[in-house]
Amino acid sequence: MINSIFFDDLYKEYSWYDSVFTPIVKNCSNEFFFDGFEYKLESVSTNMNVLSQNETFFVTKVKINSKNDVYIRISQDAINVILDKVLGKNNKRFELTEVTELEARIITAFNDFLYESLAPNFTIEPNRRYAEILHLTYFVKSEISGSAAKFIISVPKDILKPKQIDTSVQKFKDEDFTECQTEVDLILGTMVFPLAEIKRLDVGDIVVFENSNSSEMTLVCENIIQKFKVKPNTNIIEPYDMSGGGEMDANNTNLWDSIQVDMSAEFNKVKVTLGELKSIEEGLIVDLCSVYDNKINLRVGGKTVANGELVIINDRFGVRIQNVNDSENPSGGSFESSGYQEQSSEEEGHPEDNFDYSDFEVEDEEQKQ
Repeated sequence: MINSIFFDDLYKEYSWYDSVFTPIVKNCSNEFFFDGFEYKLESVSTNMNVLSQNETFFVTKVKINSKNDVYIRISQDAINVILDKVLGKNNKRFELTEVTELEARIITAFNDFLYESLAPNFTIEPNRRYAEILHLTYFVKSEISGSAAKFIISVPKDILKPKQIDTSVQKFKDEDFTECQTEVDLILGTMVFPLAEIKRLDVGDIVVFENSNSSEMTLVCENIIQKFKVKPNTNIIEPYDMSGGGEMDANNTNLWDSIQVDMSAEFNKVKVTLGELKSIEEGLIVDLCSVYDNKINLRVGGKTVANGELVIINDRFGVRIQNVNDSENPSGGSFESSGYQEQSSEEEGHPEDNFDYSDFEVEDEEQKQ
C-alpha cells in the first residue's frame, strides 16, 4: 500500500479509483466481449513484485509520451476465464507459450480499447518523465470459471489526479457503543525502591507509592498514555502511621542492595467500556469502583515481583502484598478477578515476565571473607 498517506486519505483515494476506473473496465469488457464478467479492484499499489509473483502475463504496452508507457497485463489465468466464457468451457488449458497470432491480436485489441477508454482520466505532460508507477490490480471471474484471476493496469502515478470521495453520513454515533469493552492497562504510580527492600518483601507488607494520588490513574491503550481523575473508593482506605520505618537495615552494607530501582504498581489487563474511555477523553471524573477489586502487580524492570490488593493510605495508593514471586516460585499464585476481567501474564504465555531474584543476587560481606 502507499505508506505516505494516512489511512483515511488512502481509503478515500481507493474509493475514487474504484468509482472511476471499475465502471470503465466493466463497460469495456461488456462491449468488447459480452456481459457476464465480474470485476473487483483488489489493490492499489506501487509494489509490482508482490502483485505479479509466480504468474505469467500477456503484456500490452501503450506509449503515452516520448518517455513513458502504460502497461496492461492480463494473466494467463484471466485469459482462460475470458476464453471459457466467450468460447465455452474448454478442457484444454490456454498457455501463453502457445498463443496464436489471432489470439494475440484479440487480446491486444481489447487492451488498446481499454486504454482508449481510460485515457480521458489521465493528465499527461508531453516531455515529462514520470518516476513512480501505480498498479491497479483487478480480479476477474465469471459464473463458469469457478475462480478469479487478475489483470493489472500500470500507469504513472502523477498522471492521475484522484479526488477524495466524501464518505456517507455516519449511521452510528459514539453513544451507540458506550457499553462495548476494550482492554487497557491501568497504572497507579511508580516509586524508587532499594533492592534490599525488594528482596525482603513478604506477605502482609504494604508498599505505599509516594508519587501516586488516590484520585488519579494513568491509562495505557496501545500508543495512548492518558492520566485521568477517578473517584476514590472509600472502602479500601485504611489508617496507617507513616512515621518511622522505611529505613534500610543498618547492618546492610552491600553496595548492590543500596541501589534503588523503579517499581510500578499496575493492574493486570482490565476491560473498560468505551463510555468510560469517552469520559476519560473529556476530562471527567470516572467512577471505576469495580476495578478496585482486581489484583495489583508490583513490577521491576518489566518483571512481576509481587501481587496484592489495593489500599489507600493518606491519599496515596498502596499495595498489601498477598503473594511474592521468587526464584523458587516464579509463577506466583493464581488470582481470581472480580468486577472487570483481567488476564495474568502467565495466562498470556509470557513467563519471562516473572521476577527472578537471581538477577540481583550478590554475596554478603561475611561470605566474601
